[in-house]
Amino acid sequence: MSDVRAYYTRPGYVIATAIALSVVDIVAVALRFWARKIQRQPPKADDWLMIPATLVTVGICVSQVYGVSQRALAYRIEIPPGFTGSTDELATPQLALKAQIEWAYLLMFPIALACMKTSFLFFYARVFAIQKHGILNKFLIGFITFIALWAIAFFFATFFECGSNFSRIWNSEREFMMRCTYTINVVLTLCITDFVTDIFIFSIPIPLVLRLKLSASRKLSVCLMFLLGGVTVAVSIVRFIMMAGSFIGDFDLTKDNILGVTACMYWGMVECGVGVFAACLPTIQFLFRKFIWEPTVNSTKSMFSTRSSRSSDSQKDSIYVNRTFNVEYDQVNDTSSRATSPAYIPGMANERHIRGSYNVWDGHLGASL
Repeated sequence: MSDVRAYYTRPGYVIATAIALSVVDIVAVALRFWARKIQRQPPKADDWLMIPATLVTVGICVSQVYGVSQRALAYRIEIPPGFTGSTDELATPQLALKAQIEWAYLLMFPIALACMKTSFLFFYARVFAIQKHGILNKFLIGFITFIALWAIAFFFATFFECGSNFSRIWNSEREFMMRCTYTINVVLTLCITDFVTDIFIFSIPIPLVLRLKLSASRKLSVCLMFLLGGVTVAVSIVRFIMMAGSFIGDFDLTKDNILGVTACMYWGMVECGVGVFAACLPTIQFLFRKFIWEPTVNSTKSMFSTRSSRSSDSQKDSIYVNRTFNVEYDQVNDTSSRATSPAYIPGMANERHIRGSYNVWDGHLGASL
């Protein structure tokens, strides 16, 4: 029987995505600081927050790779021989490791999100909040404070989800649900508030950009650049549906606990990875414009200019004017200044007429006598 399941619960996809997101985020953050150096701008809070956001995101990726390598993620529950009960009653090393990795993920997740969200807000303050005591700056500072408190609250709510008896977290699923009754509510509230705050954060710059004195095309490109971070909103919706235990495609999350947790953690990892890259994009696009776009445009213009110049030169060599006209003048033998004056030429007795034809081509005069 073939193992039909969604790609995001397969070992290969989980590992490949974790490695790719880690590499992309590390490179993006490094380019962000390089861009600040080239721009001769000191790194500020929006830049420094990307370091813990990237470290925590990489930690989430590493934890999932480790879980897959130990068959605690992206593999179906291994049922011991002779067991006939429900898988919710199982307490095996595989399920215990799955629960430990999931708990660590839920602790890291709000920290990574908070660092990314506040980085966006500090960036908006740097770009748009010109007046230190203006309404926009106060609003952004208040929003940053709220996000920080939001992350702290969910961190400790997850840390003490089973009180001080941490071993309950990696016991059987049934015992966990009986003794840690509010865990599901905490997780679902985290998903909902994450989605709502993302909507607010990625909609803030739109009216601010539209008020700038830019062309319509330029405004559109800047808005699209900011809205790229909105991809995380779509990811958070998918993750919320999965955490709620709904059906995604032909895969039912309720049939296998390990695959269900793998799916939720996978999309949480994607949300963090895309969020770090999106937060760096407004800064590193300067490098793209300076070292890729502008040199390409300039070289293209130079190439067409050279071709146009060569074409013009070729036309000068091949197209010429050939006109023949008669010029009549008198040559006199008298060498006095009066005799050589045009006013006196018609009255001179000692003169001889010379008649000749001249050709003109390409701006030169040629005589044919």
